[in-house]
Amino acid sequence: MHPTRRTFLRTTGSFALLGSLAPFQVFAGSGPDVRPTRKGKTLVAVFLRGGIDGLNVIVPHADRDYYRHRSSLAIARPSRGNRDACLDLDGYFGLHPSAEALMPHFNDGTVRALQAVGYAKNTRSHFEEQDTWETAVAGNALSADGWLNRHLASSTGHGTIRAVAIGGNLPRMLRGSAPAYAIRGIEDLAMPTTPGDADVLRTALETAYCTQPDAAHHPLADLLAQTASATLEGTRQLEALAKEEYQPAHGATYANNGVARQFREAARLIKAGLGTEVIQIDYGGWDTHNNQGATTGGFPNRLHALTEAMAAFNQDLGDKMDDVLVLTLSDFGRTVRQNGNNGTDHGWANCMLAMGGALAKNDAPVLGDWPTLAVEKLERGRDLQHTTDFRDVLAEAAARHLGNPNTTHIIPDHPAKPVGLV
Repeated sequence: MHPTRRTFLRTTGSFALLGSLAPFQVFAGSGPDVRPTRKGKTLVAVFLRGGIDGLNVIVPHADRDYYRHRSSLAIARPSRGNRDACLDLDGYFGLHPSAEALMPHFNDGTVRALQAVGYAKNTRSHFEEQDTWETAVAGNALSADGWLNRHLASSTGHGTIRAVAIGGNLPRMLRGSAPAYAIRGIEDLAMPTTPGDADVLRTALETAYCTQPDAAHHPLADLLAQTASATLEGTRQLEALAKEEYQPAHGATYANNGVARQFREAARLIKAGLGTEVIQIDYGGWDTHNNQGATTGGFPNRLHALTEAMAAFNQDLGDKMDDVLVLTLSDFGRTVRQNGNNGTDHGWANCMLAMGGALAKNDAPVLGDWPTLAVEKLERGRDLQHTTDFRDVLAEAAARHLGNPNTTHIIPDHPAKPVGLV
């Protein structure tokens, strides 16, 4: 009996440890000009779920209104010998002291920040804004593919495993017509958690690949067979990689926490040379309404873990970082003024961090026009205005770093403008 599409998806979906298939959807719109991507390039998209407080990551210490709005959450101006002070970047902005692991990389130009990034229709809803940032479609994201999946669907790559989410669940940005994988970690692939799961997956994939139903009755047959073939080969490659012992290079040391392990696995995938060009990492916990903490507490602890992991990843890859771009995204920024619970509420524009050896040569460590935090300049009197559209950043990453010129397909209904990041 031939497996049906529903049976096949249900079987493979039950084993997300090895691979998670995207839904079989027809790529929307007119056909893109499909071309090969730039060989050897990788984009690592890090989604900071919950809405990170970008004003306390890249601190506008020369904007006096910053301190007027934040009586206890503001990070002190740069001061030699003060461990709680921000680290000066350019005389106007500073880096939170918990993120000091990135300071050498700001100094050598392999890390930059973008401030006041957002878009004009922010709803301040976690659900809606995560969908918007992951689909790059504002206001009507429910039926949209993820922007990274549209990149995959409108280009050809240089290997079987083009896209991997490290964390066990396939995020919205990777869902769509092109195959993508979701894994908890490469080490897990050597020992399936449920006996027989690996054999069930292989049998389903091999059957789907070998079966050639009547095309008149099975319009998705070719697509199903192609996807099954790619997934089968991808799982074989990942299983083989799992059996190899991994040692970070160049003296890099990863901390024993979740985000560090995710970056470690990302480095391992890149160095394996499997043609992986998109890696996605989730790191949540940034919804800091209560007791956010300025230099001690939940927020600085999470920021420290994130930036230490990024620095270790940079060190581990060495010269390979010339072909890698790490980019952080988040739901939205936080309110400029702290609330009565020593936290911050859902806001508007935010900062993004970018790391890689291929960043555009630029003396400015912080990109973007700064609108200031004066009350009359705030969005609806409470939030940082956006001066850079996040979709322009995504389009530039896809076009200039990954080498996919189909920005009108990847980022629909938004004429992309240059940002100067890559």
